[in-house]
Amino acid sequence: MKIAVVYQHYYPEPFRLTDICEELVRRGHTVTVYTGLPNYPHGNIPKKYKWFKNRLEYRNGVKIIRTFEIGRKKGKLGLAINYVSYTISSVWKSLFAPLDFDVIFAYSTSPILMSLPGLVLKKRSNKKMLLYIMDIWPACLSAMNVKETSLLYRFMRRVSKYVYKNCDMLTYSSKSFKTYMQDVHKINMPEENYTPQFADALFENIEPENKTNKEEFTFVFAGNIGKMQNVDVIIKAADILRDYDINWKILGDGSDFDRCRQLVDSLGLEYCIDMPGRLPVESMPIYYSNADALIVTMKNDPLVNSTLPGKIQSYMAFGKPILGAINGETANIIAEADCGLCSEAENPEAFAKIILEFINMPVERKKELANNSKNYYIENFTMKLHIDRLERQLLSLCNK
Repeated sequence: MKIAVVYQHYYPEPFRLTDICEELVRRGHTVTVYTGLPNYPHGNIPKKYKWFKNRLEYRNGVKIIRTFEIGRKKGKLGLAINYVSYTISSVWKSLFAPLDFDVIFAYSTSPILMSLPGLVLKKRSNKKMLLYIMDIWPACLSAMNVKETSLLYRFMRRVSKYVYKNCDMLTYSSKSFKTYMQDVHKINMPEENYTPQFADALFENIEPENKTNKEEFTFVFAGNIGKMQNVDVIIKAADILRDYDINWKILGDGSDFDRCRQLVDSLGLEYCIDMPGRLPVESMPIYYSNADALIVTMKNDPLVNSTLPGKIQSYMAFGKPILGAINGETANIIAEADCGLCSEAENPEAFAKIILEFINMPVERKKELANNSKNYYIENFTMKLHIDRLERQLLSLCNK
């Protein structure tokens, strides 16, 4: 099977699509990726990719064709320029791309515009297209406080519906997306097309240390630190629990990092909250291993509630209890797996209560939560399960 893959981000950017494409090559398929210039998340395009250099690369059997884009910058305008520059450039390139493929696979985060080059390839080649949905549109605009009555929202609703309707198959990363697509776009997505994300392989093959020391506790949050993640709730819960011997590790970077760091300083919590910034993924197992539990927090927002953050798979793969201040899909998964505790989103008092509940929990129960976390991952979220599903879906489109 010859697969044309369309997505704005690819290696060396930290997205799981790289692992997917390389595994498909190992399974005997031919994969060509149409992508942009690496600059996520900092916005700096490496010198080796400037001035039209290295527009064609090969890595582990994957052919990579890159197109121009302006590096992302902080703020809505900076991001918009990045997205629009990539969309225009990639659509133009897809108008002249060779059509030596059997099927198109588009990977869809935000914005939905990044999937348009795939539709151009589909139109030119008359080949089928699979769209993997990780963000739903135009709901993402609501999460950014764009009003549904605005011109932008109404325009993007039409674009989103056009993209979704013109794909031959939609596969999705969160069960809650099914209801949204039916209600908003009148599109039915079969339950068998549910394809949750997976964790980096380095998390799957490490036996975690289940700590039994009751005198000191360590809780770790890892991932993007933006407004959607609502890291405030961790900091404010730490303030409530300042008299307890707890170490808090907030690992990552993002648009809200500086403000959160200032909040830590203003509350005088530097002694118990460590915010080292963005770290290499290879260093995460050390932090995870030293944690009693791992933390997930998000805003209380209809869109956010319907998503399952990718960190959940990493947390479960490592086999640690999960403590969340989060609603919706993630809370449901944690309850179904019986691998942790959740409080309502954006409520530091409620989150502090479940932290204390976990601290006072019998050691055997903590071990049970950890084991449940790992087992749920093995049964539902492994890379093999994920790519098996995608491979079947792509092959089915080739045979239609």
